[in-house]
Amino acid sequence: MEKKIFTYEKLKRCTCTLYMTEACNLNCIYCYEHIKGKAIMPLEIAQEGIKSTFERAVKEDINYVEILFHGGEPFMAFQQIKEICEWLWMQKWPAKYICYATTNGTLIHGEIKNWLLENKEKFVVGLSLDGTREMHNRNRSNSYDRIDINFFKENWPEQGVKMTPSPGTLTSLAEGVIHIHELGFSRNNCTFASGVSWDKDEFGKAIDYKQILQEQLKEIAVYYLKHPDILPVEMLNMKFIAVAAGMKNMLDKLCGAGTIMRCWTPDGQCLPCHLFYEVSKEKGEKLKNIDLSSPCHLSDTRCKGCILEPICPTCYGGNYITYGDVSKRDPYTCAITKIRALAGSWMIGQMLETPEKYSALKDFSNEELAMTAKGVILTQSFLEEIGFIKELQKG
Repeated sequence: MEKKIFTYEKLKRCTCTLYMTEACNLNCIYCYEHIKGKAIMPLEIAQEGIKSTFERAVKEDINYVEILFHGGEPFMAFQQIKEICEWLWMQKWPAKYICYATTNGTLIHGEIKNWLLENKEKFVVGLSLDGTREMHNRNRSNSYDRIDINFFKENWPEQGVKMTPSPGTLTSLAEGVIHIHELGFSRNNCTFASGVSWDKDEFGKAIDYKQILQEQLKEIAVYYLKHPDILPVEMLNMKFIAVAAGMKNMLDKLCGAGTIMRCWTPDGQCLPCHLFYEVSKEKGEKLKNIDLSSPCHLSDTRCKGCILEPICPTCYGGNYITYGDVSKRDPYTCAITKIRALAGSWMIGQMLETPEKYSALKDFSNEELAMTAKGVILTQSFLEEIGFIKELQKG
């Protein structure tokens, strides 16, 4: 029998990130952007980045290009985005493409809203929304009521939202996830803030984040078991198939920085992703080439032998900002991933008893279900063998 190698869909696409502006009108508590300047992406650099990406798509037989407008808050450079898009849409390109931006939503009114509405089939917008009004306001400068949430839900219903829990909002994690589902968003790309100390909040108050996270994830898991038609957040719905397949079958990194993704900056650099620009700004110099071509040489030595590495989210840009080393992982992410894997494997294990009922599993083939079950068992056994479960029980 031919051995099956499990890969990720992102191998089929590539992303051209245009760092439109350093400016932002909010001051989120977990923001990694320490220097908020006024630089704006010139049209010529944007054109160079877009042309280069399509040339690469042809060369590497990639059939889908994502042009990502980034910031700061990208819509603070709305006129420049509009100018780039009007040029882009007048050209003929050799691959399918889409324009995309993630926004804090506060500027999406009036002219900007009308333009997006006119072009909603060509320009997709994702909203950053951090849960309930109270959670969002704590994290994101009291901006909840400045957002027309229904506008995003009605025009890009499949896009969902980007939710970022912080240490200060962790006790409301379950409430926030459920709130977003009840608002009517089918997807919630919920990822934890990186580069922050999870054992204290923004005011320095101590937090037992491991205990709180266990309790919150259990509550969320039970919610999904009671609502089988809702697709669980990836925070719990982890790729246990990848655990079963192992690192040797992982052909691509979980993070696409420097491979599927490249970022063009206002000063003309082409970097692996937008996060590397923060280091460039802080050092006041252009960065040298950083090799992110494969996962083989990017493993933290502390991760050797960990079977969860194929599903452990590492941020190479975040690592570089914090440690000056793309392979050195955030220790908080390690603990959070293990807690997620424990809760997620319990939830998926329950769903595997009747997989046809659950949105998370109903489209899986028998082989994929078998691999998922194997990954769940391996995960739980591993966490017990290394003493992590006992450690959590001790508190």
